[in-house]
Amino acid sequence: MAALATRVSKQRAAAEGLGSNQKAVKYLGQDFQTLRQRCLDSGVLFKDPEFPACPSALGYQDLGPSSPQARGIVWKRPTELCPSPQFIIGGAKRTDICQGALGDCWLLAAIASLTLNEELLYRVVPRDQNFQDNYAGIFHFQFWQYGEWVEVVVDDRLPTKDGKLLFLHSEEGSEFWSALLEKAYAKLNGSYEALAGGSTVEGFEDFTGGISEFYDLKKPPASLYQIIWKALRSGSLLACSIDVSSAAEAEAITSQKLVKSHAYSITGVEEVDFRGRPEKLIRLRNPWGEVEWTGAWSDNAPEWNYIAPRQKEELYKKVEDGEFWMSFSDFLRQFSRLEICNLSPDSLSSKEVHKWNLVLFNGRWTRGCTAGGCQNYPGSS
Repeated sequence: MAALATRVSKQRAAAEGLGSNQKAVKYLGQDFQTLRQRCLDSGVLFKDPEFPACPSALGYQDLGPSSPQARGIVWKRPTELCPSPQFIIGGAKRTDICQGALGDCWLLAAIASLTLNEELLYRVVPRDQNFQDNYAGIFHFQFWQYGEWVEVVVDDRLPTKDGKLLFLHSEEGSEFWSALLEKAYAKLNGSYEALAGGSTVEGFEDFTGGISEFYDLKKPPASLYQIIWKALRSGSLLACSIDVSSAAEAEAITSQKLVKSHAYSITGVEEVDFRGRPEKLIRLRNPWGEVEWTGAWSDNAPEWNYIAPRQKEELYKKVEDGEFWMSFSDFLRQFSRLEICNLSPDSLSSKEVHKWNLVLFNGRWTRGCTAGGCQNYPGSS
């Protein structure tokens, strides 16, 4: 009877909009507006009791309390790190996402793709927060979890070493939306270390509630360029990586500066007229914010001198920001795997529109049977 009552209660709440992006479920029962107002009334900055600034929030093994990596970490608020911290400066950009000392490039690639679609971004990163108006040391973000949107609040105490952010940071240095988003996602997953290693589509799905598909780039469909173009135009999120044959190859850098077993976000495609023939190009971004492809169509490549000046002005940017162009043929030769998260169930691989039937099944994870979760977290299996 209790299980039936719970199911009926959930169905009633869903019918009233609970779990939608406009009426997200409060993670751990924490309501952002209530907590912020309480802090403003008392004049005390928020300290999150559910995810305290202490060793347990960092991790359980490589970042565990007694690990060398955890030594010397000091939790600081942005107001202690720079004189005038900002939440977002001039809109969220791909350069706001630079990887720190955490192996979560898969997540950073997903966040970088999120910045390409402002509507999507502000579903995850609500606009009603900054370091100026009603600042109380508390921020909130929304993620898609098991068929519903969940609101996660965090305080703004971030792990630092030597006065600098230890993990995700912006190129700007005084902008903190991305670092706080990473902290909220770490809270949702149990710790920062739980984010080390993963698939970019995990982040894509948690940011959008979308449906993912994969392509083996060693056996690509003939229409793959059109699929990618259509996906980007539709606001879908895309990432790619290079497979490795052993763990020893992970994050090894090739002679042309591509990183193996590393998640890149795909941020654009373009076709140019190159020496009288069409050339398909694709733009990628390394979440490290540096280390870029050095082959054809890279920042210093001569190919840029043989296209129309107008196109060169639009596309060519000689900046070490982790973002670069390469030919689509080189992309297929160099990369192994493409991941696309579609924002609707409509097929991207056909010119015809085929509607899917979408059905949600509510259930639960059972240890040893249907348990899910991040493979890196001890309690997930």
